[in-house]
Amino acid sequence: MTKIRFLFTLILSVIVLWGTQSCSSNNGPHPIKYGTDQCVYCKMTISDARFGTQLVTQKGRAYNFDDVQCMIAYVDEGSIAREDVAAFYLPDFKSNELMPAETMFYLKSEALKSPMRGDIAAFANKADMEATLNALGGTPLLWDDLWE
Repeated sequence: MTKIRFLFTLILSVIVLWGTQSCSSNNGPHPIKYGTDQCVYCKMTISDARFGTQLVTQKGRAYNFDDVQCMIAYVDEGSIAREDVAAFYLPDFKSNELMPAETMFYLKSEALKSPMRGDIAAFANKADMEATLNALGGTPLLWDDLWE
């Protein structure tokens, strides 16, 4: 009888562990397939890795965008509630690595010529943003500024 109880407890533990793992919300950004994936807002093909963005929901679903302005418009228009978003990711302008939006530094410059003409680039560090600002001109921004 103790073997049956042990086996039952073991199976139940595995089921509970598996269930909690499958419901985990955000495990970081999902890869964007540049040249293949479409922006969920404007339906254009996402082709420029310097500007492709992503939001991941609390349930772990990823939505890709070709420009940060498309991502913000998608949320602002109510297509997804902001409180349902686990994380926003933008690419570092230099490395193209998707990083959490809240940790980045932003530059708006017409010289950037991003898709949909948002003309906003994200940088992992302030020094890179300032170097690009000095080279191209523009206006430094914060994450919260993009939502205004």
